[in-house]
Order: sequence, then C-alpha cells, then structure tokens
Amino acid sequence: MNNIPKLISTRLALAVAAGLAVSTVSSHAQSASATISGVLVGSTYDYTITLQNTGTFNLNSFWYGWIQFQDDLPSNPTLAANSLGWANTLSANSIQWVNSTGTALAPGQSGTFTFDSTSTPAQMTAGIAGESVAYVNGITFSQNSPGDSTPIFAPTLVAAPEPSSLGLLLAGLSAAFLIFRVRLNGRYVMYRLPGK
Repeated sequence: MNNIPKLISTRLALAVAAGLAVSTVSSHAQSASATISGVLVGSTYDYTITLQNTGTFNLNSFWYGWIQFQDDLPSNPTLAANSLGWANTLSANSIQWVNSTGTALAPGQSGTFTFDSTSTPAQMTAGIAGESVAYVNGITFSQNSPGDSTPIFAPTLVAAPEPSSLGLLLAGLSAAFLIFRVRLNGRYVMYRLPGK
C-alpha cells in the first residue's frame, strides 16, 4: 500500500520534468541572428541585412525594426528588397518582409534583405534601434512565442567594403597584369631577336 503514493509522486515528477523539457526545447525551436552593413551613396545609406535561421523551423517573415508595440528605427526606410521573393512592406520606422509566394528561409540558411535610409550605421544600431523578430509563418505581433516567433534580436553591425577600395584593388590588379604581360612579351621579342 505504501508503494501507491510513491508511484503517484514518481509519475507526477516525471510528467513535470517531461513538460519542462518539452517547453525548453520548443522555446528554442525558432531563432535567428543577423548582420547589417551600410554604404553611403550620395546622401543615403544602402543597407544589407543577412538573416541567418539558427532554429529548427522554416522562417517565413521578418519584421526589422519592430518589437511589441514599437517601431524602433531612427528614420523611415525606403526601397526595401530581399533575395527570397518575399513581399516588402515599409511600415513607419520598420520593414515587414513576408513570404507569400517566395522561398522559406530553411534552418541553417541565410537570406539577404536590403533597404535605404538617411540614418547612419551607428544610429541604426544604437540602443533598441534595429531590434527585430522573425516568424515561422506570417507576422502575428508576438515575440519569443514557441512555434511562432523568435526572441528579439538585433543585427550586428559589420564593416562593408567601400566601393572606392574595391575600385582601387581592381585597378591595382589590372596594372599588375599589364606589367606582367608586357614583360613576357618583351622577353619573347628579346629572345627571338638574337636567334634571327
């Protein structure tokens, strides 16, 4: 008879442990990280965000610059686009990218999201600016909801190569190639002249 209370308490302890394990696993089932870089072109910055799906579910929406009840970018972005074929919606001081006919962002994969802004890279990553949420399905106004949305994350600022630096590198490589070619041609001519 004494075994029945022990059996009930053991079963209860196992059920509680299993419930906690499932909730821990599902709360981390969707997650994302991102990087952002900006290049000044005229009076605006061209920004590129690389969103990495670090979870176990496909992601189908990304709300950049939004946390519950607040758009958090320092200025209104323009010219939103992405590499996945998702819809681009400018929403005050935030951007919604939602998949309706494009490609889902699979676990372990990344997608590229672009936009323009008058805000500097330092402004785009100061304080809560740029904090975002990604979603398994459509945007539901939730954050860190198991099976639905990621925890809040903010893209990490990374340096983008300046176009002038890339141009200088290309010019230098072209000059080195031409010098090498002229030297080869010069040696060939010098080699042929004595053997005439």
